[in-house]
Amino acid sequence: MRRLTFDGFTVTTELVPPRGADADACRQHAAELATFADAINITDGAGAAVRMSAVAATAFVAEAGAAPILQMTVRDRNRIALAAEILGAAALGAQGILPLGGDPVAKGENPEAAEVRELTTVGLVQLANDLNAGLLPSGRELDGKPTDLAIGAAAAPGFGPVSAIGDKLAAGATFVQTQITLDAAGFAAWMAEVRELGFHQRAAFLPSIAIPASRTGAERLRSFGAQVTDEVVERAANGEGAAAAADVMQEVLAIEGVCGIHLIGLGQPVEAMTALAEAARSFVRS
Repeated sequence: MRRLTFDGFTVTTELVPPRGADADACRQHAAELATFADAINITDGAGAAVRMSAVAATAFVAEAGAAPILQMTVRDRNRIALAAEILGAAALGAQGILPLGGDPVAKGENPEAAEVRELTTVGLVQLANDLNAGLLPSGRELDGKPTDLAIGAAAAPGFGPVSAIGDKLAAGATFVQTQITLDAAGFAAWMAEVRELGFHQRAAFLPSIAIPASRTGAERLRSFGAQVTDEVVERAANGEGAAAAADVMQEVLAIEGVCGIHLIGLGQPVEAMTALAEAARSFVRS
């Protein structure tokens, strides 16, 4: 299994667990993603929908040889359950964790479900950092070795103050994965603020890139908070979504402070994602 260090250029992607208990399907998907990614994020109830446990899927990613990054929302669990699942994921091979708020249940398939949100995302970063230091939420010491997880932070370029990332870095985050960006100039301006605050010296920054399949798809990304230029929307409408994504990615990779790329599939075939990953590595080597 690859080690998650961010010492060199890192390609990450994401696995969305199935809406069922088909281990073979999840295992096969993990194996496909591992052919081009160094690490694989495993989503946690994305869209406030029921899917296979991200902790269980961690085992399949580790088996495939990529470094598993457990996405974990504060929406569904209190600190006891969060800590227990982090420990379970670490035992199954997780090498990283990305704390998230989680989509509101009111917008999902189970609007009557109760939300927990005992901790904030900053609080979950701190909890994971405490486990790395050998301490349970109660302050009691862990049995055996502490966890050794890379702790991430999510960020949405263009939305909210850049300074907010500092709270997560102070709590222990060491890498940042952003919302999808298909706007190189907008992302460059955001990274300029990141550098002004010195955050690029404290964490590895990985912008997210996705291939918009159509005009509707590109506009839908905008509605979810992604940076998407009008040019990319038009190119997607003309069937040039993959080329547009590759062009934006190349510009983004040239920005100081970018240490890798997070590729989000959105239903694209693995061949298209592999081509993006190969293009990214080739550009960085040149």
